[in-house]
Amino acid sequence: MITTNIKRMKNNINGEWVDSNGTDVEEVINPANGKIIAYVPLSVKRDVDQAVQAAQDTYQTWSLVPVPNRARLLYNYLHLLQEQKEQLAEIITMENGKTLKDARGEVQRGIEVVEIATAAPTLMMGESLPG
Repeated sequence: MITTNIKRMKNNINGEWVDSNGTDVEEVINPANGKIIAYVPLSVKRDVDQAVQAAQDTYQTWSLVPVPNRARLLYNYLHLLQEQKEQLAEIITMENGKTLKDARGEVQRGIEVVEIATAAPTLMMGESLPG
């Protein structure tokens, strides 16, 4: 008998993967074959509160990071997306039932959005005239 381990996902709070404080989960179904591919937590208020607090705490230090440093991080993210774009397209196909061609297009559009975000600091530079 073949058994498969179905992954039980966790929440990412403050950069760490943590279990939900709740016990309920939602099945992620591959629409192409109807098989369960993962379980995701149905997060409870406490999970959301922890995530919001972590985001608020992080914002305090992140807002002090110079714009070029933020852009550099986005640039690194852009390279990761480009390196993993085929794998991302396959995941989208498995989770959403899109054709691989459509999923590749979706990933490419996401990459283009990040490209624009990395260029924004340069594009927004300008001069102001007195008076």
